Order: sequence, then structure tokens, then C-alpha cells
Amino acid sequence: MQPRFVLVGVGNVGLPLVSMLSRDVLLVCIDQNEENLALVRQQRGSSAVTIRGDATSRLVLEEAAIGEADTVVISTTVERVNVEVARLIAAHFRVQRVIALGITQKGIAELEKYGAEVESIFAVSATGLRNRLELKTKTVHGIGVGKNEILEVEVHPYSRLTNKPLAYLRPRRWRVGLIYREGNIIVPTGETTLKPRDRVIILGDPQALVTIAEILSFRFEAFPLEYGDTFFVFLQGRENQAYLDEAAYLLKAFPLARTIIVHQPAAAALAERLQGAVSGATKAETFESVLVPADALATSLKRFSYRPGLVMLAHPGTIGSFFSFVSERAEKNLMLALTREAGCPVLLARGTFPYNRAAVPCISDSSLQHALETALEISSTLPFEVTALFPTLLPYIATEDEVAEIERMKKTVPDLGLIYKQNIATRVAAGNPIHALAAALREYDLLVASTGEWRLTDFLRRVFRPDVSWHLVRRSPVSTLLIPGAETTI
Repeated sequence: MQPRFVLVGVGNVGLPLVSMLSRDVLLVCIDQNEENLALVRQQRGSSAVTIRGDATSRLVLEEAAIGEADTVVISTTVERVNVEVARLIAAHFRVQRVIALGITQKGIAELEKYGAEVESIFAVSATGLRNRLELKTKTVHGIGVGKNEILEVEVHPYSRLTNKPLAYLRPRRWRVGLIYREGNIIVPTGETTLKPRDRVIILGDPQALVTIAEILSFRFEAFPLEYGDTFFVFLQGRENQAYLDEAAYLLKAFPLARTIIVHQPAAAALAERLQGAVSGATKAETFESVLVPADALATSLKRFSYRPGLVMLAHPGTIGSFFSFVSERAEKNLMLALTREAGCPVLLARGTFPYNRAAVPCISDSSLQHALETALEISSTLPFEVTALFPTLLPYIATEDEVAEIERMKKTVPDLGLIYKQNIATRVAAGNPIHALAAALREYDLLVASTGEWRLTDFLRRVFRPDVSWHLVRRSPVSTLLIPGAETTI
């Protein structure tokens, strides 16, 4: 997403800041001095919008679409103006971040009361403001081999990694070394939770660190580059043309660098056709294997040393399961093994593309946010509608914990909609959760679900407490994107 900043006051501090900010930033400048605004247009061209007016007017702020801004910088040298603008923003708009200049102790206190980050006018510089606005990432110099393999990143309040334990993140090819929080140094463990405004030292593969830094600072690249840049496609031999077309559709949509086609011997001709179909959009290589997908993927990863960003195979219901010779529990284990080995989303293709409507089932509060965030990220590339599907709780069976969890999820959905500035529809499927949700999916093109909701239980528990999320994936009539979750509950 293109960052959108609003600058109130283009004077001694604001004007140098305009010249320093990246041209990738959409900048809106408000000032009453037309000469200053003309200088902005001269420096920035089409990457800046200028508005002549009084920013203490709510109408002027609305004209600037200030509610859509990622950050507002109030840089006038009149403190009462800065305080009034901060007050209006706090009272009438929802802005992720406000930075304001303060002069007196009283003024600074008032600005902080309205939620602004305050810079003293006596210490502020355009460079300092630029560093606060741009990606809050610093390269650690003089250590290692100097290839940006060690970075310091500040955690944005709306980062998808905020308030999650490090064990949940399951990092690959990168690690968190230290956390600086409120003047303290924290040596992290798997139980350590990242908090907003933490300064985090991350180290590892430079390519991986770039993406992780963007996620931490809420400026991430398009899905699925946060996982990797390689598309792995499995062919068993009974896939149809729609399956090949869906693979080509995904490659056109997502910026993947290469495709590895992993095929069984019977699918050699299909692999050749797919390689020819996608060669114009990406580098494509083939790899023959008789192993089940998880083992075949592990072998191909050792051979090619690429980072998988997306793995695709046919939904078992379309051609007969890869795992038809095993029990349901073993089938689930094999699917979990595949998502763990991949460390990235797995698409079970059913040919229901293009994706115009996507559904996210609201089964578990712990996994909903990740799945819904992924759906929202993808919708910025493939502009589809996102719907949160809620099951109906039976009043005489549902526990207090289940009712409370549903209420939390009902709050999570609109909160994420506000953060991503997208509308999320909600729908309640009445009846038996598995049957009702599966039936509702017929009206959609894509199901986005997390494997973190899946449970491995004994026979009796499976009978009396079925795993709704797992059964929904098995019965899904549409293409299904599985998001790898945290460790599965035993």
C-alpha cells in the first residue's frame, strides 16, 4: 500500500521535510501561504496534493481526507494552531499516527492528551521527522558482513505481528535477537510478545529481513512475498485444464519470481504444458517425484534452495485425494506436514477463479486475525469482496467461553476493516456449523482458513466434538487457501 501522509504547515520545518520524503509517498500539504504550496508542487509534482486553507477548520481537514492518512504531521510554528488541529483530529477522525510540534510544557501536555507524538520545536529537524515518517528501520553498521543481515525495526501498532508471541511467528531464516522496550533490554524467548513501539533487532537472510521489517512497520510488500518468492505447483496426473489455468491466473496476480512444477511420473505431459503456459510470466522448472506432497516439497527445497511463497495442489475432492489410502486423521497429519514444511500458504485448487468473493470462517479467535488479514492483503491485489462467516451457537449447548469467543471475533472483524480501510461483510450461517458453513461457501470463489484451528484428537472426541475448521476445508466446494498457523492443539 502506498503510504499517505498529511503535512499541516509548510514552513521552516515542513518545506525541507517535503524534499526529503520518498516520491513513493502520497503527500497532502495544507497551508494558507500559496507561495509555500507552489514550492511543494515544484519539488514534488504529481506525488503531492496541495490545499490552501486553515487547518483548524474541520471542513479543510475533510477536504484533505485526513481520515485516510497513515500519519499526520502538524509542523506549524504556532502552538495554539497545532493544539487545535490535534484536538479536531482526535475528536472527529481516526488517524493511525499524529506527530506535532510543541513549544511550551503546557502545549506539549495538551498535544499528548490528544494522542499526538510530540517533537520539541527547539530540537526538531526535518531529518529527524523524516526518520520518524519513513520505514522505522535502521541498518546496523560495522557488524557482520555488511549486507543488511542485521536490522533494527520499530514495531508499528497495527503490524500483524504486534501482540503475538515469537513462537507464534515461527520465523524461518531470521531471528529476533534483542528487544528494546521503555528503556529496558529484553532477551527474547518463544513466549516473549512484541509490543507497539518496541525496537527490535532482527538478523538473518537479508531478503527475508526486508519483508519482515516491512511487516513489523506496517509497510509490507504484496502477498505472498512475506513468505517467499517461489511458486510450487503439484501435479498428480489427473488435473484438468482449469487447474492449469488457475495456476496461470495466480502467477499473473502475484509477483512471484519463479515456478517449480513438482509432478509425479504420470503427469510429465501436464508439467510440460504448464511450463509452457507460465514461461512468459515467470521462470519455470520441473521436478519429478513419487513422494507425497510434504516429502516431495522437502526434497525439492533441498535441491533448489528457494523460498516458497505459495504452494498449490488440487483439492482432494476434485481428483481423488492424494491421501485416499489413509484414515482421516492421517490425511490431516499429512496436510499439516505439508503446510509446516512449506512455511507458507497452501492453495487447494478447485478451479473457482477468478476470485470475486472470498469467505473467512470465524471458528477460532486465535486464528481469525491472521486469516482475515491475509484475505484483506490479497484483496488489494485481486479486488474481491471479503465476508466473515459466523456459525450459529446452539443456546443450550454453547459454553460461556464459546459465547465470549464469538463476541471477541465480532469485534475483531470491524477493527481490522478500519485498519485496512476496507469493508468486511458479515454473515451468520444458521444450523449445524459444518453443514451450514459448507453450504454457504457455494456462493463464494475462495475460502481463506488457518491450519492453526485444526485439532488432533482421539476417536471419541472427534465424534462428540468435531473439528469444524478441518471438516469445512475437506468439504469446501471452492478453492481454499490454507494459512499456516501456530502449533496444532493436541
